Amino acid sequence: MTDSTTDIAKKIILVPCAIIERDGQVLAAQRSSLMSLPLKWEFPGGKVDEGETEIEALHREIMEELSVEIEIKQRLEPTFKDDELRNRVICLIPYVAKLTSQPIILTEHAQYKWIALDNIKSLDWAPADLEVIDTYLSQKVLKLAKPLAIRKRFSTEKV
Repeated sequence: MTDSTTDIAKKIILVPCAIIERDGQVLAAQRSSLMSLPLKWEFPGGKVDEGETEIEALHREIMEELSVEIEIKQRLEPTFKDDELRNRVICLIPYVAKLTSQPIILTEHAQYKWIALDNIKSLDWAPADLEVIDTYLSQKVLKLAKPLAIRKRFSTEKV
């Protein structure tokens, strides 16, 4: 059982990240060997600084990490990870986005790759990003299922 006063004392860190889509693939960035969680894969992004909105922070972080601009298409459900070592909770806020400038020039990560959705879980992802992947994939399935359900309903109706 947890002490509720301990839970209240934990700071919540807002961390927007970008799921950058291109031609049915998403961009994955591999953390450098010098970063925490070395060589794990992640969606690029970073902490919201004081006085910044999530969107401003995401644009800043993407420019800092990848040297590109993005257009945000959709905000997904946040995920929460307890960071007990630092007595904080990480709130990872995924945004689906697309690139609006080129080329990608890495400044913090070891490498990046475009990965197809059916291979997305083959990478060694940071734990928090695995939850983001599940949220993203379930949202993709829902988007596909809605038009199929509508088509099925109309195709079975008698005129």
